[in-house]
Amino acid sequence: MKGPLSGYRIVDFSRAIAGPFGTMLLADLGAEVIKIESPIGDPSRKVAGPDHEGELFYYMAFNRNKKGIILDLATDSGREAIYDLVKISDVVWDNFRPGVMKRLGFDYETLKKINPGIISCSVSGYGATGPYAERPSYDITALALSGVMSITGEPGGRPVRPGPPIIDMAGGMFGALGVTSALTRRERTGEGEKIDVSLLDSSITLLAYELSYYFCSGIIPQPLGSGHLAILPYGVYKCKDDSYIAIGPVWPRLARAIGAEWMIEDPRFKSGKDRVEHREEFNRTIEEYLAKAPASDWLELFNAEDMACAPINNLAEAAADPQVLHRNMILSLPHSLGGEIRLAGNPIKMPAIDESDHAAPPTMGQHNIDVLSGILGYSEEKIRKLREEEEEHREEMERRVRKTSIDPAARRLEEQLAREGEGKQDE
Repeated sequence: MKGPLSGYRIVDFSRAIAGPFGTMLLADLGAEVIKIESPIGDPSRKVAGPDHEGELFYYMAFNRNKKGIILDLATDSGREAIYDLVKISDVVWDNFRPGVMKRLGFDYETLKKINPGIISCSVSGYGATGPYAERPSYDITALALSGVMSITGEPGGRPVRPGPPIIDMAGGMFGALGVTSALTRRERTGEGEKIDVSLLDSSITLLAYELSYYFCSGIIPQPLGSGHLAILPYGVYKCKDDSYIAIGPVWPRLARAIGAEWMIEDPRFKSGKDRVEHREEFNRTIEEYLAKAPASDWLELFNAEDMACAPINNLAEAAADPQVLHRNMILSLPHSLGGEIRLAGNPIKMPAIDESDHAAPPTMGQHNIDVLSGILGYSEEKIRKLREEEEEHREEMERRVRKTSIDPAARRLEEQLAREGEGKQDE
């Protein structure tokens, strides 16, 4: 993949969403991302749901443009391969709990002795420090603890999370921004960097507008459905035949367009503050006028009047929308197992990015030889020895697993080894 980050190499330990989404963005921008999977694979390969030739949608959504390699980090050969990669790489990325990379021997302090310019990026639930640092975390727990869920949903309804995993994805985006910033700094100073991004911190950042409202007013924001704290009209409005339309801040043009000019001078609706104070009455009045025609008719009129509005598309409609397709936001990529897969595209557009060069997410170990032989220059004998060690360790782990059914002490040992080797990852 050609792009502005071509020439940079990233060693990617991350799993699930938060980490893989961030490294996928960097891969889309041209970075060479080598995805490291243990012999059991990324957990996102094993969730329920639809697949393409056995490759699950969940995994494919966040791993395009990467090279995939299997390494057993519990073996000497596996660790050696990682250290050899670090010597010739720019970034090491993970989304384990704090402390896991150190136990594995791949923490920033260790790696910078091998490569002083290395950049380490860790995306975790609560960050590397603080009273919650060791807690497990997922997108939904960060949404809940940060307060995002307290303002999401309809007034009086139960707390809900947004449809997309926005905090996992925000953590990945902030991690990618941190990496590009650190690479820029290294160009000037030659120094590496340790980047610490948390899902909770990312959630708080996304609440910049709501928190500022609270700090200025002392009023705790509540759920408003699709509405806006300080602007009316703004939201989703019901039209004839139970159709809906999304309308932006287009006052007073909206009043004129729907034939409600009297609302412009009505003291309840005259100023923005007045409309916010009479929110329910304002929205109810607007919907009474919109009920005279279906959303499609209003969309035609409002677009002719250059007013911000949109239909409420479902995902099939959005994926076929002419603007979405024009912007190449739906990718069709040939897959190594046959056929094509379709994925959401990258919103960053610039001449330096060759969008015709996207590659499908790698299958398990698809690029083992490319990386071990082509990049690291390992001989066939060395690769054979590495795989033999992996097989020996796999057999050892299987024996331990069999023991756990009758030996509680062995079960505890197995659980400890799993925590040490993989760590608890974010969703």
